[in-house]
Amino acid sequence: MKKMAIILTGLLILTGCQQAQNQQGQQEPTADQRKDIGHKLILKSLNDLQNKDLKSTIMDLETSIKINPSEPEAYLLLGQILLKLQDYDHASDFLDMTAKTFPDNGTVFYMLSVANKMAGKKLPAVLAARHSVEIFQAQQDRENMLRSAALLQELINTPDDKTTPSNGAGAVAAGNSSQAAGGNGNGMNMSVGD
Repeated sequence: MKKMAIILTGLLILTGCQQAQNQQGQQEPTADQRKDIGHKLILKSLNDLQNKDLKSTIMDLETSIKINPSEPEAYLLLGQILLKLQDYDHASDFLDMTAKTFPDNGTVFYMLSVANKMAGKKLPAVLAARHSVEIFQAQQDRENMLRSAALLQELINTPDDKTTPSNGAGAVAAGNSSQAAGGNGNGMNMSVGD
């Protein structure tokens, strides 16, 4: 009987060790691995975008956001695509959520202002542009602060019933950003136009 109890105890211990090893083998990726996977998905999305495969581009960016939600680049690219597709309400909602995730990113607030402007939401557009100006000013980013200030001035001077431009333009064009190199992402070139 003692032998049976010892054997049974040994089997339970071995089973427990095997389960622990299996759980260790199936661990979540580390933060560095998540960043790397997210970055690779962003690069893939840019390739998909060059090939005009918007569905794959959007899926890659959404997956990148789920895997590495702390990287603003995927959010910014997806926001730009929504603006370019003229899906202004969706862009506005998405960028509003993004602004809550990245409250110190002036580019997010600039894009949110453009999306709100194009969706006909003047007050939220003004508030986002103003916040963008404040962020860029605090970061001593004169170029982007002036762009945000120009957008803010345009919004303030626009009559309430004329929030969107008459030609229907309103995409945000982004140049090379410091985010791709691991920067804070506020060195993005932005412009309102086709």
